[in-house]
Amino acid sequence: MKKILFLLALYAGSFYQSQTNRFIYELQYRKDISDEYRKNLMNLDISPKSVKFYDKTFADYDSINKSANRPVSRYSTKTDQVIERAPNSFNNKWYRDFHDYFVVNTHDEMKWTLLQETQEYNGYKLQKATTDFGGRTWNAWFSNDVNIKEGPYKFRGLPGLIFILEDTDKNFIYKLVSNKKLNTEVETKDFIETHYGKSAIPISNEKFNKYVQDFYENPARIFSESLKNGQKTTFKNESVESVEELNKKKEMLQNGIKSRYIYIEKDKEPSFKTK
Repeated sequence: MKKILFLLALYAGSFYQSQTNRFIYELQYRKDISDEYRKNLMNLDISPKSVKFYDKTFADYDSINKSANRPVSRYSTKTDQVIERAPNSFNNKWYRDFHDYFVVNTHDEMKWTLLQETQEYNGYKLQKATTDFGGRTWNAWFSNDVNIKEGPYKFRGLPGLIFILEDTDKNFIYKLVSNKKLNTEVETKDFIETHYGKSAIPISNEKFNKYVQDFYENPARIFSESLKNGQKTTFKNESVESVEELNKKKEMLQNGIKSRYIYIEKDKEPSFKTK
């Protein structure tokens, strides 16, 4: 870890000459204090052209598939935190995967309060800052020694790179665990700008939530098209051959839709009301 963080200091001075700096965060997240944490590794790719944040598994699958020269194995985000923005911008493209593929354009400028509190983290002195965002209060720990004003998800705008980020309830915790310098621009068109051939449909958050809500009210429609075309489908490893069978599993399907994502911006999450 000390060697990795030593490299960060080297990157700080040569950032704009490099193609891509990739910072890898461990994300722990849960619905509330009574739940166990889910865990994901997340990539923050910073280049002179763009800043992208997404599940590390996307890049892992893409690399394996291209190396093996075989058809793409698909991966769907587990976090709902696939983000793209221009450098030095608070305007984000929030890519969202739910049956179809969407992009929500958001402006997410944050007002940070810098505090005098500091801590040591693997040889780096970090300073604390706080902000309110997405219906939560957040604590960030950033390094003035790394002159990159970025961080995980939509969080940015501090005087240095964010190493640690958590909400005050500790339902979302990000920690920088490694980084690497990539000599080429990272190609993400198969899993960010599109989802394996599906173009991203522009949509507002309100309309996206209505789309999810409609599926929640009639969850069988996710599978019904293939069944109507004479194809079989499976649910929970059980073969299903008719829409009627799916309707009997409505509650399980609805629970699956509700629990698919833990929404980081809880003031923007679907309500999942049943009519």
